[in-house]
Amino acid sequence: MNDDMGFRFLVYSRIFRSVALIFMTLSTPLYLALLGVSIVHIGLVYVGVMAFTAILSVSLGMLGDRIGYKKSLLIGELPPLLGALILSLTGNISMVVIAVILAGISGLAGGLRGAFSPGMTALVASNYRDKQLRIRKLGALIISASLASVFGAILLLSQSYLLAYVGAEEAFRILFGIAALLLLASFSSILFVWEGERPRKSTRIMKSESFRHVLRISSLNIINGAGLGMAMPLLPLMFAITFHLPSETTALYVGIIYIPSYITTALGSYLSNRRSSIYAARTASYVRITSGLLLGLLAAVLAAQYYLELPDALPLLSLAAVVFASRAFIAGFGSSSVSAMSVMNIHGEDYGTATSMQGLFGNISQTSSGLSGYLMDLALPAPLVAGAILQILNGVMYGRLFTREGSVRQAQDKEDKHAV
Repeated sequence: MNDDMGFRFLVYSRIFRSVALIFMTLSTPLYLALLGVSIVHIGLVYVGVMAFTAILSVSLGMLGDRIGYKKSLLIGELPPLLGALILSLTGNISMVVIAVILAGISGLAGGLRGAFSPGMTALVASNYRDKQLRIRKLGALIISASLASVFGAILLLSQSYLLAYVGAEEAFRILFGIAALLLLASFSSILFVWEGERPRKSTRIMKSESFRHVLRISSLNIINGAGLGMAMPLLPLMFAITFHLPSETTALYVGIIYIPSYITTALGSYLSNRRSSIYAARTASYVRITSGLLLGLLAAVLAAQYYLELPDALPLLSLAAVVFASRAFIAGFGSSSVSAMSVMNIHGEDYGTATSMQGLFGNISQTSSGLSGYLMDLALPAPLVAGAILQILNGVMYGRLFTREGSVRQAQDKEDKHAV
């Protein structure tokens, strides 16, 4: 199979995966609340999700360096597929919690959610050594996944129509079944993905040149992950509580709020892909600072509605949707640059281990989601405020660490005798 055809199937996989995971990520806090789980306990469920995701990510990354990134992608599709199947078959709370953890439904329901899985960035980095080509390929995957996310949100809002015929819980289970079929299609697509030859693994973990870069990126991912973990998992519930959305139409309104954000994520990714990306470090820094500022603005909008209790919530609801969509645009614009920076100085044989270790630190820090329920009890927009502060700090630190390097340079795969 040629490179172009193989890449096309990788795109198909990200499309199917994105539709399924966006629906599951948006619907999970609403579904758990429907089953009677408290907000505080929902936050704690995500601690288990992040811990399992972190372990799976680093395991599959290290395995991918040894058996191939395509195989690690295939293995990585199985837990969410199993989780979706369980969610479609039972409403037992214990089984639902296990399924949510297995599925790795992190609660970060941005348009980039379905694009990335253990081995994906490593596969693209391995197949495309030219940095500008690599950024374009990552951009194409992100654009496709972001546009597909719209259909994930449409699946969610369709729950509001199905419940009139089968009830709220059964409506969710039917849609989880559709998500399982989509994940099966994603798994099947990966079977046709092309993977080129890559350097044979010569170290136990990774080369020291790779390890130095991993430490720098991971230190930033800890801060960014902690902020996102607090701010994002319960955001659909924040919208529902703040604007007093009726239970029978909550899914409809949340879907409508998220759809523009997925479109703007794709637009941001497309525009980023069309321009020169040589200043990837500077772009990544500005993107994270701006994302944090917009997250703070979103917190202010929600606080205004929640505490003032304005009789007409529509103007502030619309403003919240605009701010959220603007933040998604910024995230999409910087996504390919951030991904390119993560593998910039990584040796060719270490892509899987390096990217998974970076993800490990980000996922572990996202266990801060356990605090989100408690913070909401103290003050409804508090998780967003905490997330905004940490993301701004992350952007400033990103700039200090990497902008002096100026651009995404051609990484040199030189031999290092001192391996970790």
